[in-house]
Amino acid sequence: MENIKAIIFDADDTLIDHKACEKQALMNVFKGLKQEYKEEYQNIFRPLDRNLWDSVAKGTNIVSKEEIPEYRFKKFFDEIDFKITDYQKANILFQEGLANSTALIQNAKEIVEYLSHKQYLLYIVTNGLVKLQKPRIMNSEIAEYISDIIISEAVGVAKPNPEIFNILLNKTNTKPEEAVMIGDSLEKDMKGAMDAGIYTIWYNPDNKSNHTNIQPSYQIENLLELKEIL
Repeated sequence: MENIKAIIFDADDTLIDHKACEKQALMNVFKGLKQEYKEEYQNIFRPLDRNLWDSVAKGTNIVSKEEIPEYRFKKFFDEIDFKITDYQKANILFQEGLANSTALIQNAKEIVEYLSHKQYLLYIVTNGLVKLQKPRIMNSEIAEYISDIIISEAVGVAKPNPEIFNILLNKTNTKPEEAVMIGDSLEKDMKGAMDAGIYTIWYNPDNKSNHTNIQPSYQIENLLELKEIL
């Protein structure tokens, strides 16, 4: 990978510790509603929330994408037998908490600092809302090393559509063979980048088996392994 100039990272679960940020956001919900937060709540909310968003991607959703933010809290509160029904306020508190959460994946700061000092240009391509994704990145310890952020809401296209990668390549005057994508999702990060002609590195910290036909250029379990590749 001698000709690589641009390194593209996914945000959540690659650089940003989404689980830690989500916990902070949930704690903010219960604090704002003046209720006690319990540790087991995240284990209930997390799969419920993820399944709702995944259902949109699969076309099996029972509510629209726009309804999910409040609907998830209705389902969540029903599940924990929580009597408050102000789902709009719960969602606002959650989004505020999430936007202000800047927890990083282990070794994220060290590796982006290393790559930046190696004169690579570092970018982030992420799905999500601008008001949630941008502050989490820009207020984190890695902000100074990131040259640009492409967020799906802002450009009107989301991973795995290769167009979101083409937008970055065109904006930065980078050829596909001069870029590499690093992310935790085979379906979104790896496939999208591969379809755009970009090299791929699958960040797989749990060493999950790959049962797909998506074959990344490299696979790593720890971000520091990037030092051996780049």
